[in-house]
Amino acid sequence: MIKDIAVHLPVDRPMEPVLDCAMSLAAMFAAHLQGIVATYQVINPAIDVGPSAARFALSTEYNTDPRAANGRLARFEKAARAARIPATTGCISDTPRLANQALAAVSRMAYLSVVTQPDAEHPSHDRHLAETLLLQSGRPMLLVPYIHRGPLHLTRALVCWDGGRAAARALHDAMPLLRKARTIDAISVQSPHASACDTSIDQLSAHLDRYGLSVTVHHATAEPGQVHNTILSLAADLGSHYLVIGGYGHSPLGELLLGGTTREMFHSLTIPALMSH
Repeated sequence: MIKDIAVHLPVDRPMEPVLDCAMSLAAMFAAHLQGIVATYQVINPAIDVGPSAARFALSTEYNTDPRAANGRLARFEKAARAARIPATTGCISDTPRLANQALAAVSRMAYLSVVTQPDAEHPSHDRHLAETLLLQSGRPMLLVPYIHRGPLHLTRALVCWDGGRAAARALHDAMPLLRKARTIDAISVQSPHASACDTSIDQLSAHLDRYGLSVTVHHATAEPGQVHNTILSLAADLGSHYLVIGGYGHSPLGELLLGGTTREMFHSLTIPALMSH
């Protein structure tokens, strides 16, 4: 069961997509919400960006206004009270990397985090938050597209399956959501040059059947750079409400590197996605 949800509230972008999804999830599972904001700051411009005024201006362009952050927390608290959902709030203030790492640490005490998809057209210091949560929190993440409107619906789920560790982790992390679905689809996307069909998705179907969950299996082929488009196209055709998908990546020497399909999904996502690493 889901009893704790960390809600990462954006300060410099609309918060409604993530707030609406989190509120609806909390209502469905009688869960506690923790609303968190980050005030991203540059500690020392001489150290952080060097003496150039132009570079300093670029770096501090996205510093967070603490008054705006407090305003987001107040809106969150008001919405939670109106919905009679138990909620607490918190604020992290630090440089972007350290703040995101702290947010990931806070999220380890929640069943899942809810966070907004990064928007390449509106860059800010939180643009790496979602990938930090995915790779460093150790918990599943609900990534909400910035175009999303309204509550999260769980009626129809699309499970993305490749037989790998991350896909298995996402599947089992999503079980509380899948139990509320009326329809579950699963897709396996292979290279058109693969020598044999992936049979592990049939094992997935048998596994979920033991939990009383019926699955419709879909097979597709796509070149490596088009896997995300194949998944999202099927989701649109089926009318899926959310994805369940493994998130691939690693963090060598503190740098975050997402796998190809995961990275493209971050940029192209059109419906919410429960992702696990």
